[in-house]
Amino acid sequence: PKFVELSNKLGNDQVKQQVAAFESALKSHREFLNIASKCDKPDDATLAKLLEPTSKSVGEVISVRDSNRGNEMWNQLSALSETAPAFGWVTVSPTPAPFVNEFKGNGEFYTNKILREFKGKDEDQVAWVNALKGFFTGLVAFIKQHHTTGLVWKKGGENASAYVGAAPAAAPAAAAPPPGPPPPAAAAPAKKGPDMNALFSAINKGTGISSGLKKVTSDMKTKNRDPNDRSAVVKAAPKKATTTRGKPAKRGSPKFALEGNKWVCEFQDDQKTLAIEETEPRQTVYLYKNDNCVLNVKGQKVNSICIDSCNKCGIVFNNCIAVVELVNCNGVEIQCQGKVPSFAIDKCSSIQVILSKDCLDTEIVTSKSDQVNVLIPDGDDLSELAVPEQYKTTIVDNKLVTNCVEHI
Repeated sequence: PKFVELSNKLGNDQVKQQVAAFESALKSHREFLNIASKCDKPDDATLAKLLEPTSKSVGEVISVRDSNRGNEMWNQLSALSETAPAFGWVTVSPTPAPFVNEFKGNGEFYTNKILREFKGKDEDQVAWVNALKGFFTGLVAFIKQHHTTGLVWKKGGENASAYVGAAPAAAPAAAAPPPGPPPPAAAAPAKKGPDMNALFSAINKGTGISSGLKKVTSDMKTKNRDPNDRSAVVKAAPKKATTTRGKPAKRGSPKFALEGNKWVCEFQDDQKTLAIEETEPRQTVYLYKNDNCVLNVKGQKVNSICIDSCNKCGIVFNNCIAVVELVNCNGVEIQCQGKVPSFAIDKCSSIQVILSKDCLDTEIVTSKSDQVNVLIPDGDDLSELAVPEQYKTTIVDNKLVTNCVEHI
């Protein structure tokens, strides 16, 4: 396929490894669809086993990206990693096509960055993006035509359990990647509802419906009971003692170190005095899953800064050559005391971007984010401006025209 051919031409070892895993996922996906066309719908346990090859390969695609943060082809790795889970549409009903479109949209945040970087400079990179987007566009069209409300199985067909483990094994990648996540667990059985047949059977007894009721004797009547035992107040059952839960354990150990040309700050909690004293222009700064921390980058210039999955953190820096990127963050405040060409904010909430007077020509790209505010100098004070979240789209001359909604 053209996409694989371009990946092998343009990509480094990590991209080639990831694309090999993606191609393996695609082969397993096709084999699964062939099984569905021949077999009756299986139980959940069998379905999970049939999906294991696809799930494992998709896990490899994601793990290649996660284990190569800061890679020179990070946008390509991320684009494929964000779209690969779309193969899970086979378990979605009744709207599998929108499910695929959602993951396709996740990948477009990164493919748009590739287009901005290479359009007019490297047409092979542009063709790579178009090939990836074209594949998922074609997948959506296929689903809408043949599996509109969910995967179609052959009613009365073969037993799918006969195909468990029969799918061809995936070809090994160039290097052994970390193992993928386990296959999706079988759905929990629905709770058994009331036996409606027994109910209607009892109703049909007519006057005999009360024959099974217990007889109320005279000593059971309230008027014949002891006055002290007539209270209608029902005593509450004793409450179980509640236990307080601490913070959930994080999945990694704290790290704050320079690894090659990358400053890594990971899994830090309640650290308000973190600082990087000296930096070089070729160095990058990477923050991952920090909680309630403050980092001061005191060096004059770094290449780029990436803030990933951080919560209630503050970052102060002087100058950045390329970009400051925020992904999956909440309650982060970032302050530029010098200059930076652009900010990229994806899937974030409650972000404060504080700019210096030398940084007013910066570009801020937001995607799937809310409550993003930009603070700019206004005399001796700061003026706070909100990034729009609501848009109005109209059709003009058969083209979509989108503008921010303004409330007067």
